[in-house]
Amino acid sequence: MTPPDRARRWALLILVIYSALVAVVGIMPRPIDRGFTPWIRGQIAYLQGHGLRDWIDYEFVEYAAHALLFVPIGILAVVVVGRRLAWLAVLVMIGVGVFAEYGPAMLDVGSTPAQLDAVLNAVGAVAGAAIGYWVAPSRRAT
Repeated sequence: MTPPDRARRWALLILVIYSALVAVVGIMPRPIDRGFTPWIRGQIAYLQGHGLRDWIDYEFVEYAAHALLFVPIGILAVVVVGRRLAWLAVLVMIGVGVFAEYGPAMLDVGSTPAQLDAVLNAVGAVAGAAIGYWVAPSRRAT
């Protein structure tokens, strides 16, 4: 087994495990940060008191978390399929990002989908795919 093949197999395993964890988080009927929200807000207020920009608030952190959660999925998907099929990984990851927001509502688990969250999920997946394209081994390297 060549090193690029080994990397793709490991990436596939990690992608499956990480995707399963994201799915569990996505179908939870309550926000994942419930109980931590006051602590997070307190930490942000503390950091703002020590020079953190005012526009970085709880909502910014929540929106960034939506995008950042899907970056690893995009990276791993491109590493798995390779650079030549990166476009396909991008299309699939956009669908996955949107479904992650609307899927729980379709399953009736008490979640209300938000269009901005779906867009941020897709943006994170596409950003991850761009990074994955950059780091994925090319077929010529094999």
